[in-house]
Amino acid sequence: MTKIAGDRQKSSRFFYTILTLVSAILLGGLGKVSESNNIALAEEGIPVSGSGDAQLQPILQSLTQFMQHRCVGAAVLGVSVKGKPVGVWGLGRMKGRSTNNVNPACGDRYAAPLAPPVAADTPMRMGSISKPVTFAMVRWALKQTARDRANLELTDDQIEGMKLFDSEHYPPLIPGLNKQYPVAIIPQNLHAVFSGKVKFPVSVKDKNCADLNTGFADKQWQNVTLGHLLSHRSGLQRSAPRYGEDITANLPVLRNLKTPADFQAQEQLLVNEWGYKSISSAKNQLGISPRAGYFLPSPILAETLQVLAGRCLQYPLDQYHYSNTSPAFPTVILQQLVASGRYAAKMGKPETHQGSALEVFFKSELGIPTAGDRGIFMSQAVENIGGREPDKRDWNGKTYYWQGWDVKRPHCIWNGKLCDFYTWIKPQPGTINWSWNLGQVPFSSRNTDLVPGTGSLAAEAEVFLKFMSQYWVGGYENNPRIGEKRNQVWNRYTAHNGALDGTYAWAIQLGGNNNPKEWKLPPVDDKGRILDDFGKLMMYSGNLPDGVDIFVAVNQNSDRKCVEAKGYNCGDAYGLLDNFILYGVSQVNWNMVAPGAVEK
Repeated sequence: MTKIAGDRQKSSRFFYTILTLVSAILLGGLGKVSESNNIALAEEGIPVSGSGDAQLQPILQSLTQFMQHRCVGAAVLGVSVKGKPVGVWGLGRMKGRSTNNVNPACGDRYAAPLAPPVAADTPMRMGSISKPVTFAMVRWALKQTARDRANLELTDDQIEGMKLFDSEHYPPLIPGLNKQYPVAIIPQNLHAVFSGKVKFPVSVKDKNCADLNTGFADKQWQNVTLGHLLSHRSGLQRSAPRYGEDITANLPVLRNLKTPADFQAQEQLLVNEWGYKSISSAKNQLGISPRAGYFLPSPILAETLQVLAGRCLQYPLDQYHYSNTSPAFPTVILQQLVASGRYAAKMGKPETHQGSALEVFFKSELGIPTAGDRGIFMSQAVENIGGREPDKRDWNGKTYYWQGWDVKRPHCIWNGKLCDFYTWIKPQPGTINWSWNLGQVPFSSRNTDLVPGTGSLAAEAEVFLKFMSQYWVGGYENNPRIGEKRNQVWNRYTAHNGALDGTYAWAIQLGGNNNPKEWKLPPVDDKGRILDDFGKLMMYSGNLPDGVDIFVAVNQNSDRKCVEAKGYNCGDAYGLLDNFILYGVSQVNWNMVAPGAVEK
């Protein structure tokens, strides 16, 4: 193991002191790094906008080195000390390469003009960091509803201990009180199927899980608590049933659709929402006559869970196995409890963010007004919506900006007896995308079936720092801490990462004895710079402070260099983003950092 100490640490500190002084002189002072889109860190040539304490230059330096080595186009970074922001920055550019410095190995088109720099308040997708937000929101909604409806002050343990699918109690019993929760928190049809009162509507064939031959949901569900779902200990496997064959193709069963009139009524719902012109145009593109086939509203989350009931729980209760499906249940609870019935905005309708659980929570609990593209919101993958986010990057062997099929709008063809989805299931010619067009869409506009509670939220760095100051972002213990109120505790370490196509992010809360003591990095030179050698990792150690929160996100999780590398892969390379940041944190003189260094 290599330890950062002695001469190397002195050299590194000297290098960063000179860099800080140069930056301060250029910006007219030694106190803060002021707002300027013209700031460029030495050597990397990556534009940096925003403001913060000049002592934090080592963290910026580490991030720009990661961006340079990994050909990253855009990033945001926020740092706070005991809940007070000390730096919020945007780095790179909104599209394309971040810098003029030519690196042919990256694969960028250097003839293309440079795009505008990333502003400090630029939102970035967070991937699975959406989960701690969801878990904080469901705790809040359950406590607030119990307070409003029954004058009950519930603890986190009582919230976590409720058996959601107890066959004898609907709503569930509150542990320790021998009382039922004052209102239903799970839709009745879902409770009926998961509690074993009625058979599940669709059987899921799954090689990872035995078939349920009885026709009833796995009996383990009757003992699953909210805490099991918050800690990934319910027995769920990692992924939900398939959007196409398992869910969408079974919409006639889930919605009891049998006649052409039933399907016409479904299509009319879309006409009412999007207008006749959109549906008619889409049918013309597919060559479908008005009564030969029908567009249907996409599956809702409750329908996905109805199908999930036909799959057994793969693992024993209380055994940890990470599941992207676990947040679906807290999301359904939020939809059940909030007046609007929405967790976040509807896809293609960012204006419906208003009144959503997301909007109400951040306004009432954190005092933060948000909108469909401000603060924190569901990232809108529809073309021409959500332009404040940088374009996502993903190397496909030829370019970072390619086209592909997204989750398409379902349609079926009436064959005289039933409505068949066979043309829709094929990638071609049945793909009508979320903008009601036939064909592929830009990579950055592709949509998936990911629910916002699982991973499709986007946030501005300063807004997410405010969330981190009040709630824990990690902690999947048997008694889960994730999403609980922090209550001014600054000596505990938790962290959560998130990854999607075109996204990699980390939320880190530093503090206490369980702070990371060592981490892997490429070699570091005698000036303290991290080198571009991801195939030769070394162990480094350093001291990390208490009460420092960090949010960092980049707009890609693959590049040409890691795709073509033989000694490492893209997952390994981007998985080091937090280590780059921790290295920078370990080089800061935190005694010199003054809370409140972010300019307003």
